[in-house]
Order: sequence, then structure tokens, then C-alpha cells
Amino acid sequence: MNELDHDKLLESIARLTEKRNRLSLEICLTQTMFDLLAVEEIALYRCEADQANLLVRVDHEGCQVPSDDLDDLETMIPVATDAGFLACVQEQQVVVEPTAQGNRHTFPIPRHDKLIGFLRLVASRDLREDHRLVEGFVQIYWNYLKLIEDNERDKLTGLLNRKTFDDKLLEILHASRRSAQAKLRREQPERREGDGGKHYWLAVLDIDHFKRINDTYGHLYGDEVLILMANIMRSSFRRADLLFRYGGEEFVVVFKTRALEDAHNVLERFRQNLERYHFPQVGQVTASVGFIQILDLEVAAELITRADKALYYAKEHGRNQVCSYEKLIANGALADPDDHFGDIELF
Repeated sequence: MNELDHDKLLESIARLTEKRNRLSLEICLTQTMFDLLAVEEIALYRCEADQANLLVRVDHEGCQVPSDDLDDLETMIPVATDAGFLACVQEQQVVVEPTAQGNRHTFPIPRHDKLIGFLRLVASRDLREDHRLVEGFVQIYWNYLKLIEDNERDKLTGLLNRKTFDDKLLEILHASRRSAQAKLRREQPERREGDGGKHYWLAVLDIDHFKRINDTYGHLYGDEVLILMANIMRSSFRRADLLFRYGGEEFVVVFKTRALEDAHNVLERFRQNLERYHFPQVGQVTASVGFIQILDLEVAAELITRADKALYYAKEHGRNQVCSYEKLIANGALADPDDHFGDIELF
């Protein structure tokens, strides 16, 4: 490696360590290696439940980050159906296969005693001398990913934390605004419902009578309830849904679906799963839920305030139920904020 290559390598490592969230780290990793190694294609996959899910792909046409809603054979590959992935799992080492573009090199990304992903490169030239360099990048990626995950997640439940929620919600709002502006530029009026597209929804989940649980059984059992609550959330929602511990006994879910009734059904399924679960020593635990659609013109604080209003309504009217802010406004159970001018007295 000459002096110029050394400089490029150091610059690449410096760029990686600047990243503060998982996606930007993964894009930087693949783009940097694509430029440094001069390959035809590079892709990063996450290994989940015997399936390789595409995170980022870079080739000469650019960088591709699949949508969370995308479900096709190119982005979600059963490991058992891909010879390279399967051999990589079985041998726990780099697998090289011939392809029309050259050789395909699949590198395992290990975490302790299991694989968490794959890094796959396609190159027209011989890459064997660069294997050690690629493995070094994989190790840097894993080490730094662990730091990012520790910073993003709640220590007790393992769910995403409050800080990450603030960042993710801003990302979603900005993306929604860009999408709305793009539609306007194309002179296609945006339609909130009926266009076959999915919308983001935000739900606030609060454990009913949690103080009573702590006072009766102690904080150790209270913590166990929070941990089991997080596990039930993971099993009730989809992999792409964002699950947060917002604080104390309050949790937040951000997910996508088409219509209000669909969103209600998703949350009702969770509520029933929680209600049916038997918590050790404590017995039955329930939760109240308030939710709202995330619109591109909303501000983050207002979204939480309105979802909280739906949650408080659920708490004040029997608990253990799911309430939609939009429905409460429509049936007059809550006052419509658009019918008022705030606290200013005009006359």
C-alpha cells in the first residue's frame, strides 16, 4: 500500500468514526469501501431469523437504501436459499463464488457466537489480497456499531431511548415534508387517504396502575414488568416498527399503515396480547394507548401533546383501551385545537 492509499485509508476511518447513528454508519462503510477497493458492487445485510435483510447496496449507479416496507426477493433473502450466505454461516469464514461480473466475496459479521450480518462484494479483479483489509473494516464497523447501539437504547428494556425517539421523529417529519414538496413540484395534489400509500402513526402506551405495582411488589418486580412489556411489544409489532421507552412506564411506537382503522387494529392486537399475558407474582397487567397520525406539517412537540391527550382520555374513561386522537376530535370527545386561537383573547 503506497502513501496515497495510506492517506485514503486514514480518511476513511476518520469518516466512519464521525457517524452518530446506525444508518449513516452503514452508508459510510459501504460507500467508503466501494471507493477504496474499486469493486463493482458492495452490499451490507443484517441477519435476522435465518434471513438476510439488505441494509445498503452501493454500485456504479449509486447508493440504495431499501424502504422498511419493501418486501421482495432482492432485499429479504432466506439464508438457506443462497449458497454464499449458507456457506458463510456454516464455515464462519469468507466465501468466494464466481459470477458474471467477476468473483463474489461474502464476509461474515460475527457477534460473539452468532452472525449478525454479511458484507458482500463483487469485483472483476482479484480481491484476495484485500481480504484482511475488508475484515478490518468489518471489525471497526462492529465495534462502533456497538457504541452507537448502547447510546441509542434504554439500558433496562433494550428498546430505543428518548433521545433516539426525538431524532427519529424529526427524520420522519423532514422526510414527509420533502415527499409532500416533491408531489407539489410534480403538480400532483397530496392525498392523505385513499391513494394506496401508507402513513406514519405515533402511539403512546402507558402501563395502568404502575405505581401500585411498585408499591405492592417492589421495584424489582416493577422493573421485570417493564422488561416483559418490552418483550411483548417486540412480539406484537413488526420488525420495521420503531419501539421506544419514552420514560418511566410510558412507551412509544411509530409505525406505518394505510388507514386509521388499520392503525387501531395493530394497537388493539398489542393491547390484547398484554392483557392475556400472566406476569410472575403480579398477574395481569394492562396498558392504555393514545395514538395519532403523523402529518408532514406537524411539529414534534404537538404530536406528542395530542397523542397524550388521547392517552389521558383512555385513562380517564376506564383504562385498558386504545383511543385515536382523530376519532375523539371527530365525535366531540376532545376539543378541536383548530377551532381556537390559543390563549389570546381577541375581544
